[in-house]
Amino acid sequence: MLMFPAVGFSLDTVLPHLEDGPTRRPNGTSRRSMTSVFVVSREPRMRATVTDYLRERGYDTATAANYDIAMEALGGIRPDAIVADVQGVPRGEEGSNFSHFNQWLAASFNSHAPVMVYLLHKGARRPHFRLEGAVIKKPFPIEALGEALRERVGHPRKDGAGPGIDLDLTTNTLRSATAETHLTNIEATLLAYLMQHPGEILHPRDLLVDVWQYHDAAGASTLVRAHVSNLRRKLRDVLGTADQIQTIRGKGYRFIA
Repeated sequence: MLMFPAVGFSLDTVLPHLEDGPTRRPNGTSRRSMTSVFVVSREPRMRATVTDYLRERGYDTATAANYDIAMEALGGIRPDAIVADVQGVPRGEEGSNFSHFNQWLAASFNSHAPVMVYLLHKGARRPHFRLEGAVIKKPFPIEALGEALRERVGHPRKDGAGPGIDLDLTTNTLRSATAETHLTNIEATLLAYLMQHPGEILHPRDLLVDVWQYHDAAGASTLVRAHVSNLRRKLRDVLGTADQIQTIRGKGYRFIA
């Protein structure tokens, strides 16, 4: 059994109370080569344990340390599922609380909503979830999370035998099983966007608008090419290859997981 005293989080072999609510599965997921899960929790060890578990089972993961970071990141990506740790804002800290995040989710995903899994302390009052989903009571066995995801999005889609890329948007860190590297904000945002559109050919002009909200496309190819070059170098450092990002001459870039 793994114990996390600071948050009262345990992993054992007893299934928790799991409450189901109707969820809508995102459309178009057949175009994605790997199933993506976004994890938001204030607890570093919770994020690490959950993402390690998911990566070992073939999911792509991205994480955020609070709701503000999550809302910023999710504004540009569309994961298959979101695992949201329902937590308050610690005394003395500022930032959005779960109520704000809850309302933002409903407004941002009013169509094609991702599968939601909420982590809620046992005995805590259950909020009104604007996007319905599974509720797992903490402490819980880690396999309960896998069960909840499999029931709603199926087994993870894989394009190979290895684990998925782990992109931590909280720290802009790209990890593999043996190495990690820091990405700039632009590189992390670009990689997250590419990972959410695998197989699609993305023109540099579209990347400027969709990723960085630039509306002046002058010099788009040169600017994007420079960032893609830096990102490829870091992919090679961590994964040993940068083949995930393909250049389609005259058209743009394509991400292959």
